[in-house]
Amino acid sequence: MPDRSKQELREALRQRDQFFTLSLELFCRVDLDGRLLQVNAAFEQLFSYSEKQLVGHHYSKLVLEDDQPLIDAAIEQIKGGQRIHALEARARDAQGGIHWVEINAGLGTEAVIYVVARDITQRKRDMQRLHILERSIESSVNGVIISEADHPDLPIIYVNSAFESITGYSRQEVLGRNCRFLQGPDTDAVARTIIRRGIAEKRYTHTALCNYRKDGTLFWNDLHISPVLDESGEVSHFIGVQNDISTQRAYESRLEHNATHDSLTGLPNRALLEERLQQCYHHARHHVGSVALLYIDLDDFKSINDSLGHELGDQILVEVASRLVKQVRSNDTVARCGGDEFAILLVDPGDVPLIVERLLANVARPYWVEQSEMHLTASIGIALDSNGVTKPSHLIQQADQAKSQAKRQGRNTFQWYTEGLNKRVSGRVRLRNALQHAIDQQQFELHYQPQIQDTSGRILGFEALIRWHHPERGYILPAEFIGLAEDTGQIIPMSEWVLRTACRDNVRLNALGFEEYVMAVNVSPMQFQRANFVTGIVDTLKQTGLAAPLLELELTENILMESTTKAIEILQMLRRLGISIALDDFGTGFSSLSYLKYLPIDKIKIDRSFIREVISDHRDAAIVQGIISMANQLQLKVLAEGVETQAHYAYLSKKMCDIYQGYYFARPMPIDELITFLHENEAANQLQQQDQNDSASSQTLLLLDDEPNILRSLNRTLRREGYRILATTSPHEAFQLLATQEVHVIISDQRMPEMSGTEFLKRVKQLHPQAIQIVLSGYTDLKTVTAAINEGAIYKFLTKPWDDEELRLVVKQAFREAALLKVRM
Repeated sequence: MPDRSKQELREALRQRDQFFTLSLELFCRVDLDGRLLQVNAAFEQLFSYSEKQLVGHHYSKLVLEDDQPLIDAAIEQIKGGQRIHALEARARDAQGGIHWVEINAGLGTEAVIYVVARDITQRKRDMQRLHILERSIESSVNGVIISEADHPDLPIIYVNSAFESITGYSRQEVLGRNCRFLQGPDTDAVARTIIRRGIAEKRYTHTALCNYRKDGTLFWNDLHISPVLDESGEVSHFIGVQNDISTQRAYESRLEHNATHDSLTGLPNRALLEERLQQCYHHARHHVGSVALLYIDLDDFKSINDSLGHELGDQILVEVASRLVKQVRSNDTVARCGGDEFAILLVDPGDVPLIVERLLANVARPYWVEQSEMHLTASIGIALDSNGVTKPSHLIQQADQAKSQAKRQGRNTFQWYTEGLNKRVSGRVRLRNALQHAIDQQQFELHYQPQIQDTSGRILGFEALIRWHHPERGYILPAEFIGLAEDTGQIIPMSEWVLRTACRDNVRLNALGFEEYVMAVNVSPMQFQRANFVTGIVDTLKQTGLAAPLLELELTENILMESTTKAIEILQMLRRLGISIALDDFGTGFSSLSYLKYLPIDKIKIDRSFIREVISDHRDAAIVQGIISMANQLQLKVLAEGVETQAHYAYLSKKMCDIYQGYYFARPMPIDELITFLHENEAANQLQQQDQNDSASSQTLLLLDDEPNILRSLNRTLRREGYRILATTSPHEAFQLLATQEVHVIISDQRMPEMSGTEFLKRVKQLHPQAIQIVLSGYTDLKTVTAAINEGAIYKFLTKPWDDEELRLVVKQAFREAALLKVRM
């Protein structure tokens, strides 16, 4: 080869090598076995290997194992004279990083493969992200629409699968169309305006509107529209994202309906009633009497719920609602105000009493529940807008007040609202406020009434009775405020205070050392039904230091008959703690005697209403006798309340009553007076015991009667009691005995020749005031005896013939009174 040609070849090779070395593309030469012969700088830089580290090594040093078959196949193709274009493979650099490369290769003249490659890692990543984005849009539950912004009709160029699912249209059916084909007659014009304005201003827009599916059904579309900018910042497309919120809108609609309607009956509720009343009132405010409101309460519906269960009770309520609606016009409003209460708003009512009578009659028609006939009545209160109503809502309050009055009048009737009724209700509201003030200011006191054992006359304990000492009205009877406190819930703080105070005071009483006294505390129904009732009792005992056996809880029958099984569980818990249980006001409730044998109680208290006429009313006597007999068979103690006379005590004692409570023995008294009473009682006990043990000062009884056989009979009846008995037929001799003997009790006949018994005892009272006087006669001047009793000359009056047992009780009490009198003197 000429020198010039050689020189030109060397120059060409030099330029080739320089281009090979300086190129930003990846260049390498590979032999036909796949070994690297040469790499350029860009190759070294990408893979972090030097040319020296690569030359002579097989390409597998770089290419991932999974992609090596591709390279092997490419080499075979090159050997066969083919060229390789845009082959993609992965290679690993010196640090282990993976790079995607695009390979172009061909066979050179010297049997060497020339490879030109490009790093496409970033492109691959971009493509992967774009693929994920496309899959995400297709997988979205929201419909996605893309439309061209530079076309006046904004044609759709893309919709995803969710759009097809929501609307029922396929891609082919919507491409090229404007989105407004989804709109229809119920599409809100305001929503359309919002969309048009947002697109015109090329900004983000959001609205909710009615659209229509392909099958014509309506759906609510929560639509978001956003502009898409190109590289120059111009809006090239709009992307819309739609969400089918039909279920949400239906739920909101139900919520809106439920906010104004009763869920059980579908009737308007109290809120909607007040709204309609407000509208009617403003419309009719110049036409007085054109609006009437009826407030309806089903009588004793709670017992139906308790016996049948709430499910069947609800069926009856639905039927009641239906009957009420059928009795009024379509422009009247029947509402359910809650529970078993309804209200009816009558516009231009006409004959209101006629409507009300019709309503009462229809409510009272039989109800058939599970093939059983049920009966129900209602009480209705009526209020008219002619009653000087300043606010429409006051009309509801007035009708409610009238309804309550109808219930008090016997139920199954109606009552008009009157101003007098309003005054009574207002008085109740004032009393409620005063009661709350009394709770806050601790205006309550506890008075304690002793409970007396029959056989020994011993004080067993006390009942704690609340008294309200009002700063202006003085003492307010419990009957005036206990019922109100139960209705308002104020009974809870009152009951807690009573329990705490009674327990603390009983600790003080037992510290006197006379007896172990039991404190009886009344439990209110609301207090008993609270979840923390037993826990509260235990905490109070711990705080006050009172032993559990020294506490007795008094509960009424009605408390125990509500959820009887639960009540028995609670009572058993209390009994296990050592607390005794008394059934208060027995016989006044409507309980079933079948439960009595299961109730874990210790005592029955006969209500005072049966004691008041027990000695003169055969019905009361039969009830008392029955209660005592039943209690004895059940091994329960019996306590009689309201024992106010000697006759009460004598009769009940003969009937084997165990314990007594009443004014005959002691009135309720504050704690300090009670302590004084107990000191006197203890001193009298010691004095009586001393008299019984000391023959010189034993209990002495003087008998005076002008008939010797009467004296013998009295002596025979009383001598076994261990008294020292003096007897005489003459008042003159009686005065002599009184002058020479210490006499504690005197029994005198009324009709005597020398002087009457009342005259004799008046003189004795002046001469011997410590003696207790009893008159005994078969015939007397009642006016004279009553005057003597009122003057204090006579302690008791007994008739002839007497009852031996009653006589012994009276004399026993007289000696007790004499001992107390001696202590006080």
